[in-house]
Amino acid sequence: MHFLAQIWFAYIVTCLVCSPVVAGPNIPAGDLALRHDIQRLADAGIIKGPTTTWPLAWGPVLEDLQQADASGLHPAILSSLTRVRNRADRETRIDELTFKARVTAADNPTRMRSFQDTPRGTAEISAGVDWIDDWISIELNVQGVDSDQDSDEVRADNSMLGVVLGNWSVAASTQQRWWGPGWDGSLILSNNARPIPSLVIDRVFTNAFENRWLSWIGPWDLSVMFGQLESERHVPNAQFFGMRVNFRPISSLEIGISRSAQWCGDGRPCDAGTFADLFFGRDNIGDAGIGASNEPGNQMAGIDFRWAPGFLGHSVAAYGQFIGEDEAGGFPSRYLVQVGMEGSGYVRDKWSYHWFAELAGTSCDFVKDDIFNCGYRQSIYQSGYTFNGRIIGHGADNDARLVSAGLILVDDMEHQWRALLRFGDLNRGGGPDLRHSITPTPQDIFSLDISHSRAFSFGIIDASVGYEQIDDLASASSFSDGRFYLQWRSQY
Repeated sequence: MHFLAQIWFAYIVTCLVCSPVVAGPNIPAGDLALRHDIQRLADAGIIKGPTTTWPLAWGPVLEDLQQADASGLHPAILSSLTRVRNRADRETRIDELTFKARVTAADNPTRMRSFQDTPRGTAEISAGVDWIDDWISIELNVQGVDSDQDSDEVRADNSMLGVVLGNWSVAASTQQRWWGPGWDGSLILSNNARPIPSLVIDRVFTNAFENRWLSWIGPWDLSVMFGQLESERHVPNAQFFGMRVNFRPISSLEIGISRSAQWCGDGRPCDAGTFADLFFGRDNIGDAGIGASNEPGNQMAGIDFRWAPGFLGHSVAAYGQFIGEDEAGGFPSRYLVQVGMEGSGYVRDKWSYHWFAELAGTSCDFVKDDIFNCGYRQSIYQSGYTFNGRIIGHGADNDARLVSAGLILVDDMEHQWRALLRFGDLNRGGGPDLRHSITPTPQDIFSLDISHSRAFSFGIIDASVGYEQIDDLASASSFSDGRFYLQWRSQY
């Protein structure tokens, strides 16, 4: 990945000089309705910075909200602006302890998670506390979880201890992350797997460069993470490296460049020279001095875009993500692909809505020859592109061809309706593939989930029902199952 590595290095060198800013918490990944409102405001030109790297920093969003003139706004934009302002008021209280709690009961939790933060186990109880000042941000959460997908019954997911240095936030984090414009999946980093414990460096304010040679990229963001994977895997204690830059050269276009790597671990080289080889792309067998014994790691890299030109006065966008599983000539190759369209609007002077439809292909060279048993797989790191048994990228795992469609409705009281439809083919490469996190054999899938969330004085109730139909091609059998969850969480 030589060319992309040079781009990353240029960005880091260029942005070393920063001005002090005020610290602030992050906007977490996992709330579809909040994401809809933020994206609606970005498409309307109110939020100026990039919006496809989650979590987002509240700092630049707050700055844009404070500068927004509500007079003359379309009711759809005004409703989104009001809800995001209300959310910001609750979540950015300086020097004030904020307590929160959540209780969830679920039957048959979904095997593939979308952007929405749905239950990971049949029973979950969590409690947490947040506190921020001008320089420090603390978010501590503890969960007790009963899950057959993971042996960790007590967790500290969605926690963060961060400090702002100049225009950078440096944090020890177990927050969920989502890289890319997709709504049902991300090919490189999603919340399908539990969050990887990481040291994270994020740009806070996303102002454009003042340098005339770089100002053309517009508002931009940069996120770097150094994560620790679990010990119960083929290469125990492997490490995870991720890096993403995204920018808006024009207000209707956002571009993201991402890369990730599994490296180090028990029995593998872990020194600074190994990381340098990995960072600059000298990590393929056949490169000078690189063999099977000292291959630095397993990398993925690629590009994504979101283009929102509008259509006849409506908010409509097209998006895509192209992530290479391999490298050829210094560039990513053997692409996994995700493409989609989305739009938003306002109906009956009450409901703000957002819809999306997307296609994900997780076989290598999806648009050409469909190379099976390639995506999210590697000969050294044989546990695959996983954390605690779940794919770090798209929840469908490798060799899937999946179509998704979703609808989000939210009113001025922040009551929500959500619907998600999926159909397609899983594990098309055949089997049995016992490493596949969803199914060892090829399956056709159809599923539908409908969810409702309503705010009360005592908290928020979120309920969901779902149905899934499976046709297993290996056994020529069909079966179906239902699922549901009921959740209460505090509103703060």
